[in-house]
Formats: sequence, structure tokens, C-alpha cells
Amino acid sequence: MFVTMQLDVLTTILTDHGCVKSVLENLNRKFVNIEATLLRAKVLREFSKQKHTAIIQSAITNHDGQDDHTKLAYLFAPFILSNLNQTVIYSTPLTEPVLNILKRYYQVEKTLNLKKIDDNVLESLNLFLDFHDSNGSDAEFVLMQLINALTQAEVSTIFLISDCLISSEALFEIEKFFHVRILQIQPTQQALLLNHTFDASQSPLEMQKLLFKRKDDFHIDLCRRYAELNAQILYLSGLYDFERAKNLVDDMFYSEHIYEKLSVYAEYMQTQLQNKVFDRHAQQLFA
Repeated sequence: MFVTMQLDVLTTILTDHGCVKSVLENLNRKFVNIEATLLRAKVLREFSKQKHTAIIQSAITNHDGQDDHTKLAYLFAPFILSNLNQTVIYSTPLTEPVLNILKRYYQVEKTLNLKKIDDNVLESLNLFLDFHDSNGSDAEFVLMQLINALTQAEVSTIFLISDCLISSEALFEIEKFFHVRILQIQPTQQALLLNHTFDASQSPLEMQKLLFKRKDDFHIDLCRRYAELNAQILYLSGLYDFERAKNLVDDMFYSEHIYEKLSVYAEYMQTQLQNKVFDRHAQQLFA
């Protein structure tokens, strides 16, 4: 546990407290002094001119062999926000649905568990995708990445996209102490509120239809629903009202802006991989 009382609130944020011990053990292996790192970031955040958004999404899985289309919607959030000149760090486990979407663009499995964020791509493209193996529980991943985000002084807003049970009281205390905004979006609840019930068996997701102008009826409907889900992030970020945000995101799925950002990012990352810039000891989940 932490010595500083306010930091100890981090261990109570999740209803599932069983993962706290393993998370703290991992953090102590990663940082020389995690408590000092968190406190230093708290102080520097007040003076930082950079305002980054961290999006932490628990594992995107499939059900009965079909991708969870609702959760996949948020995979496009970092590209949408970066197109609006927002700097975004997106973290999620590299599950099969995510791999299936991104592997056609670059060798994403070779970027697993990178030791540090690539500041060059973050500065030039306002974007960094931080993928991890999916060995642990959702609760463990969310807590680990939340604390990791709080160690970064530039991060001013954190989205937790997860159905994990999270204490709103603990979140409020953490927000006050660290001077950050932390917002939870529960994908299952959000889908119900927006009446998003997907029959994934009727059609598989096709990137050529999702990100380009020519779409069949299934992908027209899918883009509309993806726009509504991601508009909530833009709205909560204070960028636009919900209706304007929804129309803006919907346009991005037709104008190829998301595809262009994804392509440029993938080209950069693939070049870095070929030049062996990244740590060669990064684990590979899908050999």
C-alpha cells in the first residue's frame, strides 16, 4: 500500500480489490519509486502546457466467435480525437478482434508492452496506441493503466472505457488530488441507452466499407452507431455539443480522415519496427 494517505485511495477505486496486490507489485517493478513518481507528476501537472487525453479501454472480446461491435467503436476514438488536434494515448489489451483490424496495416503484435511512449509520433500525429498482452483481468488492467496515466504530468483527462465496477467517490477524490478529470464510459450501459443492439452474425466488419465512402446498409448503420458512441467522448471532453459531435464523427467515417490518420500512424510504426527501434524483448501474444 501507499504511505501517502491520498494515494491509498487508488487501491479502493475498484470493487474487485483482489487485483490490487499484483498491480502494485508490477508497478514497483516498473518504477524505482512509484509513490514519488505519482507525487512528482501531480506537482508538474499544474504547470504543464500540454494537455493530453488518456483513453484506457478494457479488453475488447468476442462472443460466440463474433466481434463485440459496440466495444470496437471506441478503438477509433484516438484517431477521431487526434484529427481534432487533441493529443491522445490509447491503451487496451491486444485481443484478437483488435489484432484482426490493425494487422493489415502494421505488425501491431510486435509493439506489445513497449517500455515507453514514442514522443515523436505523439508530437507529430497527436496519437499513440499502447497495446498490452491480455493475461490479466479487466480490473487489473484498468487499475494498472490508470495509475500509469497518473504518472504522466501531461495527462489532464482520463477516460475509463470499461464495465468494471468503479467507486465514484474514490474517482472524485483522485480527481481532486491529482488535478485531472476522470470519466468512466460503460460500453454495455451506453449501448443500451442508445439502443445499440448489434446482430454481429448478419455481417462481419469490413474496414474498406467502414472507413470509405462506399458502404452497404450494414456499414451505414454501423457508422451511425459508432458516431453516436464516440460523440459521447467529444461531448464529455467539452469539444462540441452531442449532436454536432455525432455529425462530425459520422462525416469522418465517410471522408476517409480516420483511414488517413491510421495509415500514416501505421506507416511510421512499421518503419520503426523495421529499424528495430522498439525493445526487441516486447512479448508477442500471437506468434
